[in-house]
Parts: sequence; structure tokens; C-alpha cells
Amino acid sequence: MRNEYRVGPMYRAGLIVSGGMCAGLGIAILAAPALHIATYARLLPASAPTPPAAALGFAACGLALIGIGFWFPRVTSVLAMVTMSMAVMLMVERAFGTGPIVETMIAANLGVADWDRIAPNTVAVLLLGAAALLLRHTHRWFETRLGVVAILGSVVFAIGIVASTGYMTGVPTYAWQSRAPMSFLSAISSCILGLGIVMSAFRYGELDESGMPRWFSQVVCAGALAINLATAVAFLCRDGQTWEPTEVVGLAPMIIVSVILSVMAARQARQPAVFGKN
Repeated sequence: MRNEYRVGPMYRAGLIVSGGMCAGLGIAILAAPALHIATYARLLPASAPTPPAAALGFAACGLALIGIGFWFPRVTSVLAMVTMSMAVMLMVERAFGTGPIVETMIAANLGVADWDRIAPNTVAVLLLGAAALLLRHTHRWFETRLGVVAILGSVVFAIGIVASTGYMTGVPTYAWQSRAPMSFLSAISSCILGLGIVMSAFRYGELDESGMPRWFSQVVCAGALAINLATAVAFLCRDGQTWEPTEVVGLAPMIIVSVILSVMAARQARQPAVFGKN
């Protein structure tokens, strides 16, 4: 099937809703200290507070998704570039141990006196999300670029799913560093942001006979593999924390389903190549 730009209300509404939810959560977290809300940036008692830098990043990415929905490419590119710059600076500070400079500046400008450091998996989500939005904002679409955007979105969604499942099962899969775990609100925002990015790529592109983008199986495979990889990273970086065997059993359904999806998607992705050779 030929390329087509799907302008139906479902795609635009999906982008606006996902972007609005992501931006709304970020803005609500930033506004919580000013409103003197005691449960600042929390939904679950076991969750760590959401750092102001993370909330600012999710708010910017959510507004960038809304910019895609209403087709304001300059707004999307500016917000994505701001998020990308912040995520890169946070990553450099972590790598060289020079921080937290950026986080301190953001907290001071927002008037937040007591805050926690941003989690490394949250930094990864903001970095990948901003990169996908920068690739997506342009007015010229290419099939390969849309596939890359969707893959980045699926990885963002996978990191959020792993963290959310950790809170549901009691296994600290949300902590890539014991002193800086991803908050529950950051995990939820990651899932919403990842879905919105995938939907933004799905809005335009070449479809196969089943009506799905030709790169969809690759996106599913990448997301499923990212779930297992994010779980493995959390296990290897647990900093002496003990994962109780009875609690780890709760991760089995997620791991089994992701393995099955990755195998099935990989086989489906290979079929067009085999038919093309024949």
C-alpha cells in the first residue's frame, strides 16, 4: 500500500491525550510544592518523590507531543531540544561525578528546597524520548526515520512498564541505582510518553496488506527485548539489595510474555526479507 497521512481524529486525539496526560502529570508535580501538598510527587507510599528535573522533562515532552498533534513543528523541536540538552547534561554529570548542578538550578528556580536526585532510568527515558521527538518534528517523513522513532518510543514504554511492574510486585526493578530509584509517577509518565511517540510515528507511513506499518514487528521486538534488558540492568545494579525469590516470581509473566513477543515479532520481521529474496 502507498504512503498516506492519516489525519483521522483518532490519531490526533491519541497524540493530544497522551501528550496532555504526560504534561499534566509533570506540571502537577511541579505545582505540588507551591500548593503545599504533603504527598508531593507520590501516588504509592513505597514510591520515591519525583524530582523537579524529571517533572520538567516530562512536561516538556508532553507539550511536544501536543505540538505534533496540532502540527506545530517549531514548538515540538524547541521543547525536545530543551529536554535533550537537560538529559545530556544530567548524563555527563553522572558520568564524571560533577553534579548535581543542573538539578540544583532547576530546584532553586522552582522554589523546591527538598528534592531527590533524578534516577538514571528516568534520564534514559528523557534522552530517548527527546531524540525521538527531534526526529519526528520535521515536515518531511521517511519510512526508516519513522521506524527509528517508533523503536525509541517502544524502548521508553518498556522502561516505564518494567518500573511500574516493580512497584506492583514489590521487586525494585525501578531502581537502576539504589540511592536514586525511579518514582511511580515517572514510570507512568514513561509509559504514556512511549505510547504517544509510537502513535506519532504510526500516523504516517507505508502500510502492509494487514493495514499495519511495515516496521511494526521490529518495534514490538525492540520493546519486548528492552523489557528484559531493563529488568537485567536493575538486577545487575541492585547495589547489594536482595531480591526475594517469592517476589521475583511476580515478574515471570512479564518476562515470559516479552520473550514470546520478541520471538514472534522477530520471525514476522524476517518473512518480508525472505519473500523479497525469492
